[in-house]
Amino acid sequence: MLDRILNPTPTFYKYDKFSTGFIPGLICPLLAFLFFYTFQMKSMTFAEYLHHMMTPSIIAKILSFGCIMNLLVFFLFISRDYFNAARGVIMATIFWALPILYFKFK
Repeated sequence: MLDRILNPTPTFYKYDKFSTGFIPGLICPLLAFLFFYTFQMKSMTFAEYLHHMMTPSIIAKILSFGCIMNLLVFFLFISRDYFNAARGVIMATIFWALPILYFKFK
């Protein structure tokens, strides 16, 4: 597995890199967190929102929603045949799954 990450399959596309998919895969759940604040919690300040969201059951749900947003990025890369970038999105989703599982069963 590590060999495939360090020596990806050759490609003709300039942006078909592992890091091209990994970085958006890390950012999408954070954007979902801010998106939820912008459209659902307008009555709270951002500090109150953060305090409210730090309960384990709520933070797990919001981060799970963010990982679903990773699906959009994943399918975008797959439709353009950026398979190495799609691998990066999958790895970022697995990276986010660890805190989700922690908060889910805490």
